[in-house]
Amino acid sequence: MRFLTRAVPFVIAMYISFPAAAQTSDELRTELDLVVGQVEQANSVIDRYDGGLIRALAETRKEALLLSEAVLRNRILAVEGGESIEITVPAVQPDEAKAMQILGEIADAQRRIEEAEREAGQAGGLIQAVALSRVETEKLTLAQLQMAYFQAKYGIAFPAVSATQRTSSSEVTSGRPEPSPDADTTDALPWADPRFPGIDYSIQPFEQAHKDGEKISGWWTIETERAAVDDSPKVTAINYSQLEPNSFGGVTALLARCSEGDTALIFVQDDFLTSDYRRNSFDITYRIDDNSAQQTRWSSLTSNKGAGLFGREAERFIRQIYDANRLFIRLVEKNGQRHDATFDLSGGLDAYEDVASSCGWTTLSLTSDDYRAIQTMLNAGGFNAGTPDGQWGPGSQRAMKDYQASVGLPETGAPDRATLGKLGFEG
Repeated sequence: MRFLTRAVPFVIAMYISFPAAAQTSDELRTELDLVVGQVEQANSVIDRYDGGLIRALAETRKEALLLSEAVLRNRILAVEGGESIEITVPAVQPDEAKAMQILGEIADAQRRIEEAEREAGQAGGLIQAVALSRVETEKLTLAQLQMAYFQAKYGIAFPAVSATQRTSSSEVTSGRPEPSPDADTTDALPWADPRFPGIDYSIQPFEQAHKDGEKISGWWTIETERAAVDDSPKVTAINYSQLEPNSFGGVTALLARCSEGDTALIFVQDDFLTSDYRRNSFDITYRIDDNSAQQTRWSSLTSNKGAGLFGREAERFIRQIYDANRLFIRLVEKNGQRHDATFDLSGGLDAYEDVASSCGWTTLSLTSDDYRAIQTMLNAGGFNAGTPDGQWGPGSQRAMKDYQASVGLPETGAPDRATLGKLGFEG
């Protein structure tokens, strides 16, 4: 397993003038010393971990602290030297009342940190991993509160931070590319996903999805409802990157779905197809990014409008494309006619995770050793997964659901990315 690492580059510019504020360089230097100490503490955490959630949280916290440090140093230069300092962001008026309110929130955050540190010091195994993750989460919150306090107390405005994420798999949150800082999103439609400014969100399916209250992620629309048979979660995610707005034949799309506990991945075609009734399937050639093309067969649909994978085969294929940027599919009819499509998979992580979560499986490719380690961690935390045997059966699923319920995660029973991130599991 691999966890996302996040780099947060930033550029600090300086101000031409500052608002009048009751401040001295001594006050600012006291604040600076506090932040510098916190940076050193974050470095010590980073040095203790080779990877995983706790290190990622500490690295993100460090970047927020470094931003505070740089801006405080610039303000001290202005106060002490009276220099003309040029800044690219506007100043803000100090707000003493808001500053006092934030101080109260800072005190609450410090109290939560102390509680989590005590819990981590007294526990072991899974409980300790969860407590350590909580410590770093609360410290990140504290760093962000300090930035808000500096703005309210001293009128210090912070430059925008552009977060660039590079992901091999994912972290607790689904790692998506952030929009380019130069991207023009001022005229974006209200339903447009700002993370992908290059997508044309004016096409009809996106507008309709917005009206229907569906989620839009990159090229995907994601509908969530309940199955009519058993009220189980039902998710239908559709990729419209191959949509031809002027086509009268229908829609060419890629569909990922969970319905009544079964997973499907379907290539929908814009025309009726001639299938091979002897085998009730189609020849499929697919290529993921720049990897070699693969040949297989997918089951035909009762609508004769495409082909798909179902059950475990669909799960395995979604894992294959999880980190991919594009997917080429060629469907060949019985008469030899070809149907080609290349899908832009931008935004797919939300779709894959929602489908997997609803159907109770993980998008991670786990080995029996991975499952055994997870079972051991659950047992250590008091969640009875039975004998760690590397087989993810009903007992392990119940234990995972109990743990997920205890930390407020969806009770999928699967060792999904969000849950393993919460556990601090790495490998």
